[in-house]
Amino acid sequence: MIYRRCCLWTGSHTRSISPLLMSLAVLTAVISGLPVPLLSPVHAQSLPPSAFLDGVVGHPQERNLSCESRSATDLAAFWGVAFTESDFFSRLPASDNPYCGFVGNMDMPAGTMPPRGYGVYAGPIAAALRSFGLDARPHFGWSLDELKAEIAAGRPVIVWATYDMRRSGVKRWLSSDGKTSVVVKWEHTFILVGYDGEGVYLIDAYDGHTKRFPYSTFLPVWKQLGCMAVTVKGPLPRFRIGGWIIVPGRKGRLQFITGNRHLTGTEEGTMFDHALPAVSESDYCRGKLYGHNRISR
Repeated sequence: MIYRRCCLWTGSHTRSISPLLMSLAVLTAVISGLPVPLLSPVHAQSLPPSAFLDGVVGHPQERNLSCESRSATDLAAFWGVAFTESDFFSRLPASDNPYCGFVGNMDMPAGTMPPRGYGVYAGPIAAALRSFGLDARPHFGWSLDELKAEIAAGRPVIVWATYDMRRSGVKRWLSSDGKTSVVVKWEHTFILVGYDGEGVYLIDAYDGHTKRFPYSTFLPVWKQLGCMAVTVKGPLPRFRIGGWIIVPGRKGRLQFITGNRHLTGTEEGTMFDHALPAVSESDYCRGKLYGHNRISR
């Protein structure tokens, strides 16, 4: 069984399916023990020349540096999972390393650099989305064809760039854990919802509007932060026991979630993998993911 949830401009034929129906079909199959219906794989050589996703609704970010939380909230809504921007942000750990958590104060002016304010990268965003029951994966060092393949398969993608695609230049930030991270001024997120022969269509977290950027504008800025992205393949099976929500974690572990936030440092975490902090002690914070290595989880 193959599901398509986008409009493919391939001549006179256009096919689409509701993302909510797709989510319900996958979740029902998982709970029933049936084979999960998967979206058909799209390979680079078979990519349609143009594709655009319907149903992704953008909203303006609520705080100065909350673009990642806004993009994640709107992406989740596309899959039928509703929560507020503040609910999502409350599940992000705090860190001075953007690969491990949100850096600084989200109410600082746009363009603020670490440590006073900045943002967060793909790993913690994907982990928080998984805590809401979505099969989210972070990607680093991705290619344009891989982005296109997600859109052609009906799956919007969060991408990291800068406000207005400004080429502000790459800087290095040494965090308190001794790791050096790539950072850029005006770091910002968008949701990729389409492409054609000349460029990409992105929902800007700043104002919620869909904007078109030529490849010559988008690609150099996307590459500044190592071609970073977060994808969602669909819902995860969720089980509730008492006050705990249980969802599959990475590497076959179970995530146990309670409340609406993660605690880091010496406090007890409210989300953990077999009693280990799920985000602050994850692979993203153990020196396995710094610089521009190609890693997908």
